[in-house]
Amino acid sequence: MSVGGAGIPRLQELTYIESAALAVARGETFERIRLAILDRAEALARSTDHDGSFDSAKWHRRRIDSTTYVHNTVDVLKELMRLGWVERHVLPSTPRSAYAHADVTYEVTPSGLAWTDLIQRNRLDGYNALVGALLRAHPQFDGYLRLVGARPDSTTDHLTVPLLRNDGSSAGDYERYLTAFVAHVTDACRAGDLGWTAPPKVIEESLRDYVTRAVHRADARARQRPTDNTSPADPPVTRKRFMLLCEEAAVRLAFTSAGCTMDYISHELLRRWTRFLGLANFSYYAPGPPPCGSGARAGSWARVNRWTSTARSARMSGSQSSRPSRRSGAPRTDIWTTPRTTRCGAFEQRSAGSYGSATRSSTLPSARPTAASCPTSSSGSTWTRQPS
Repeated sequence: MSVGGAGIPRLQELTYIESAALAVARGETFERIRLAILDRAEALARSTDHDGSFDSAKWHRRRIDSTTYVHNTVDVLKELMRLGWVERHVLPSTPRSAYAHADVTYEVTPSGLAWTDLIQRNRLDGYNALVGALLRAHPQFDGYLRLVGARPDSTTDHLTVPLLRNDGSSAGDYERYLTAFVAHVTDACRAGDLGWTAPPKVIEESLRDYVTRAVHRADARARQRPTDNTSPADPPVTRKRFMLLCEEAAVRLAFTSAGCTMDYISHELLRRWTRFLGLANFSYYAPGPPPCGSGARAGSWARVNRWTSTARSARMSGSQSSRPSRRSGAPRTDIWTTPRTTRCGAFEQRSAGSYGSATRSSTLPSARPTAASCPTSSSGSTWTRQPS
């Protein structure tokens, strides 16, 4: 199986890499690796269950169904091969073909064995080393960190994507919303302080083309589905979905204009990675330029302190307090430090202190590894909205 390409792998949790690499190093089979990843996912679901919805029976069914979590397992093994930590080997092409690979084992490389030894001794150093390996393998990851201010060579401390709240209009007003959205993004870009810029014509063409193509695809799929004449058909694109399409279009436009082209799913994954690693934060509650209210923004937490009722934006950023000093050139690599909480306006700002927002396990020691472990990492913050 080819493991070429430098696109962002579809890994929702970086801890899957740890689970799979340790299982490969122990000589486990594909099926045992699948179960190790599933165990990690179950532990995450259990630890983040705040409303009692965790279903043990559901996870048991997934364990005994050998076709579940096959895609996750294949994606992790492909990434380990891409990083040079596991020797290349044929992998299942579909969940249904996984049975033929159930007893297959994989060979860890010397560099992969060195990393598994490191992460068992010190998880902080291990994940710092993982960041360095991911940066070398994926230019988009490096570009993302540069744009949100988490690199020593970053020229800004945030990247903002203007968004617009819906006023409750019906489906028939989608065109009016899109027109208002294009105008809002254009005005925000003209005002500056977004971390990117684009001409008005490019903004309109990019946003309209993306949304229009997506709506046409949804319409085509709806026409192919069998209909029940006894009940009214649901619209191919709901109001919520239409707004999300506009957000996807704006995110793609922002990163492309800033010089780091990526799709929306890659952007979502990198948001998860950088929050988990403590390298950057993301918030939907962020100030935009004065004329256009607030929006979703990635940037310094000290500036994310208000939210208007008409416009919003997405903000991604590295923490100002932890970004490397450009004068010294020395990166700061203490990713996981003692947790602390600071109130900022109506929201809670929480530093990425506990090990992995993915596992929520015990806090790692606030060790400061050497710069060689991860030459580009820096600490950051995560955001949660407080109940009103």
